[in-house]
Amino acid sequence: MIFKDITDINFNGIDISSHHEFCHEKVYFYEDENVGLKSLIAIHDSVKGPAIGGCRFKEYDSFGAGLTDVLRLSKGMTDKNNAAQIPFGGGKAVIFKHGDKSQSLLKSFAAFLNNLKGSYISAEDIGITLEDIKFVKKYSDYVFDNVDPGPYTAKGLFYSIEQAVNIYFSEDLQSKKIAIQGAGSVGKKLAEHLANSGAQVYISDIDQSKLELIQHNNITPIDDAFTFECDLFSPCAVGAIFTKSSINDLKCKIIAGGANNQLLDASIAKDLHDIGIVFIPDILINSGGVIGLTKDLLNRDEVQTEMALKDIANRVKDLMIASKDKSISILEALNQQTL
Repeated sequence: MIFKDITDINFNGIDISSHHEFCHEKVYFYEDENVGLKSLIAIHDSVKGPAIGGCRFKEYDSFGAGLTDVLRLSKGMTDKNNAAQIPFGGGKAVIFKHGDKSQSLLKSFAAFLNNLKGSYISAEDIGITLEDIKFVKKYSDYVFDNVDPGPYTAKGLFYSIEQAVNIYFSEDLQSKKIAIQGAGSVGKKLAEHLANSGAQVYISDIDQSKLELIQHNNITPIDDAFTFECDLFSPCAVGAIFTKSSINDLKCKIIAGGANNQLLDASIAKDLHDIGIVFIPDILINSGGVIGLTKDLLNRDEVQTEMALKDIANRVKDLMIASKDKSISILEALNQQTL
């Protein structure tokens, strides 16, 4: 087994601290060849408390691709936790997928967490389920196994989308056309909330079996939500989908989704604003998951947790109004607020 702090060294041919996404406290590498585990944990910030963020089990084309992902995602967690106003920093883990996800691999990942002694606390993410995290909990205390964060993320998104439709259309959700990309725990639950409020919901996923599980008169499976003509597009799958070229294929008026790091780079927020599409930054509206994960640690009951989820939408509302008044993107309004 190899456990290494790679923050300030050249590793796998990459000078970690010179990486274009690097602005972090620590980056760690762990490998256990016996079980096929190769993993990275990035701690972006721990000033307010331990770094928290999910673990992603994913195939990457290269070590560099996984490193870029974990650096971007961990920084996004700091921003998300700040937006949620919780006393935790931002971190993230990735496991390089090279085969099946075994219990022996998860047990070895627990050993990786234990080496960090609580400076990073993990949770589920793409490729890692709540059941996986509950298994890891048998061998490490440094995971959140109390709830599935997806429904909390979806509820926070729902409240924010309600506000967006009211501000930009001066209407409620009734009969609004909303396209969702991704039918996982966030996208599926968001679709149900929206459909129950009268919206016409269209949803796509690369895994057709997930779409087959959705049974609702107001929810229609489609092939491609990205290019679907709609009032609002909600990306709830992978990130980095909005590029300078891909945004020209959009046929929506508003973007409000749960996927992390939706913009390939921050400048695209202005590009979207310039072509008349309202982009609500993911760090603002997808923080419901961390509110759910930390509710027990913060001694919040369900009523207090629900209020915290609604507070997300209230902050989004204020920034939407500011961006409209100043004719700037919501991301720029957010940056001006935090200066």
